[in-house]
Amino acid sequence: MLALANFKSKNQSVEIKRIFVVLLVFLFSLKTYGQDTLSVLFLGNSYTSANNLPQLVKNLTNSAGKTLLVDANIPGGFTISGHLNDATSLNKIRQGNWDYIVIQEQSQIPSIDFYRYNDMYPSLMQLKDTIDHYSPCAKIITYMTWGRRFGGIQCDPSNTYCSPNFVNFNHMQDSLTSAYLEISEQLNIQCVPVGVVWQNVLNDTTLVLHTGDNSHPNIDGSYVAACAIFSSIWKLNSSGLSFTAGLSSPLAQYYQMMADNTIFNSSNDWNLLVNKPFANFSESISGDTATFTNLSTSINNTLDYFWDFGDGSTSVIQNPIHAYLNSGTYNVTLVVSNCIFSDTITKIIRMEVSPSPSIELIIYPNPTTNKINLKADSKWFGEVYSVYDNTGKSVLKGNITSENTIIDLRNLSRAIYFLSVGTHLKQTFKVVKE
Repeated sequence: MLALANFKSKNQSVEIKRIFVVLLVFLFSLKTYGQDTLSVLFLGNSYTSANNLPQLVKNLTNSAGKTLLVDANIPGGFTISGHLNDATSLNKIRQGNWDYIVIQEQSQIPSIDFYRYNDMYPSLMQLKDTIDHYSPCAKIITYMTWGRRFGGIQCDPSNTYCSPNFVNFNHMQDSLTSAYLEISEQLNIQCVPVGVVWQNVLNDTTLVLHTGDNSHPNIDGSYVAACAIFSSIWKLNSSGLSFTAGLSSPLAQYYQMMADNTIFNSSNDWNLLVNKPFANFSESISGDTATFTNLSTSINNTLDYFWDFGDGSTSVIQNPIHAYLNSGTYNVTLVVSNCIFSDTITKIIRMEVSPSPSIELIIYPNPTTNKINLKADSKWFGEVYSVYDNTGKSVLKGNITSENTIIDLRNLSRAIYFLSVGTHLKQTFKVVKE
């Protein structure tokens, strides 16, 4: 087991004191959107299967007090195009219910321009379409791999297409980094920068993360990858987690710190929060009625809404209209959600409500199918009633002319509507069709 004193920074010794000071700097409270259990599918090859990377991520998750449900298809040498045409991968995607699908390309392809643009990119685009269709809540994370230990030229088996002759690890890693970031930006998907974390570790120390083939990861390299994937999935620091995969505690803590530093100090580079919606709204107040305009945004514009108007009333309509019964200050809260991701905003509004007349007016039934009855005494005669849809458009209008006025709703579709009577009464009702 490698003790902390056995690895040296290229500039200075990496001391325990330094590790814990930096850990305190990089700990912060980025939430995981209230989710304690996530399901993740890994699609990759031997880089993912080495040292059972999915299980390492699961063990880190357990040490964080959370649950990770994992499955994988990771045969040696597989490419993204291979997964696109593989029955096992496609069947696992079609099972649905995935929160994340972590996708790793074959290690050389992104560094060879021909295969980057003619194989990796189009295949990932098609695979994303398949995932969107069968598992619409699943979010893709591209798994950025690392360069060969000493660089070198990378070619296909026939030597038809080759990469540049990379002079060292950093040269090849820069090529891989640009490939993964380019396609992740194009598709608005998250990237876990494992290769960059490796690069930062290797440039900071004399540690070795490769096995003897100078390509695959040893247990240190896989642990670094697991820390980066854990943080990318949960949006949490790995620093301080107790699971070390058999490494010395100081060494594991160093790898945790380097992963957190890389991911959270430049999160915009990796689209870390690309899937998170942002809640926002404006309001227009007239008398006792507030009209709310939803200004929330999401990368795919597919959101669910929940409004709390602060008076005990709620709504799930995108742009609701709400009438308040009493004057006062109200906290209006909007929660927008996109699968496991959500955001909340609360604003304070002030309502000035005129006293309602003491004359009785009864509106029934609610919900209804084809009509609404307005039962009123004679002092309501002549008052104008209006029915609005949830966009605020008037769809019916008339006058109360008798003690029992019937509003014909047969031409209205099934939906939520709003009824106003004069300036005194506003009520929401639901039309259902059998």
